[in-house]
Amino acid sequence: MALGLKDLFTEIARMHREGVPGVVATVVAVGGSTPRSAGAKMIVYADGRSLGSVGGGAIESVVIDMGKNLAGSRDAKLVSFDLDEDTDMACGGSMEIFLEPISAGPEVLVVGGGHVGQAVASVAKRTGFRVSVVDDRADMVTEERFPIADRRFVGGVELLGRDLTVDASTFVVVVTRGHRFDSEWVKALLPYGPRYIGMIGSEQKVGMTFDGMRAEGVPETALASIHAPIGIDIGAETPDEIAVSVVAEIIAVKHGMKDTAMLKDKPDHKGRNR
Repeated sequence: MALGLKDLFTEIARMHREGVPGVVATVVAVGGSTPRSAGAKMIVYADGRSLGSVGGGAIESVVIDMGKNLAGSRDAKLVSFDLDEDTDMACGGSMEIFLEPISAGPEVLVVGGGHVGQAVASVAKRTGFRVSVVDDRADMVTEERFPIADRRFVGGVELLGRDLTVDASTFVVVVTRGHRFDSEWVKALLPYGPRYIGMIGSEQKVGMTFDGMRAEGVPETALASIHAPIGIDIGAETPDEIAVSVVAEIIAVKHGMKDTAMLKDKPDHKGRNR
């Protein structure tokens, strides 16, 4: 399907806004006889669907396969094709195609749909993050409770690696309804290496939770990566104040001020008003 530039960029903006992984393939140079000229574009989605065209036939099939592999990554790629040798297309020409992943922007994953989770989601959205929310209670992650969320999920840790994608660019805020659930989520999240994991709770509760994880074999280096008690100490008490504290810490990590954020006095959230 051919796309006008306006349609193309409207779709790219939507994918960026909604966190849809994909790749923009652009013909940047041609030589000899080719099916499309320089400037032709195509969007490739992670599931292999495409919009636009860079030439059809074998060349397009190869580009779609490459795009699927790059979708969700941060690595752009310039590829060159001899249409006779590389694709069996009897054009006699050559093409260079630039594959550029669509950046989805930073995401805050809020684990827990209570009052603090609602407040964190709201502040994170207003400060430019995409927001996803997950809770195992369907009534806690409704559109009414989280109208600004880009994605809402019902379930537990079994969603990780399936519906929930967590990687080194994800900021995770763990504010479930109890420390047992907090611990379960943190342990499950650690292998995915998110950019930030913050867990709510008082110093005493955090200490007890960490002791339990140590007993289960969680290494000290992993525990040291967890921001707990969560947030920067601003004397926060209400859910909205806690949310400001938490998102401030996330922003500090985002801008490379991790050590500064971790060395500040930590708040002693009591885990109330979750």
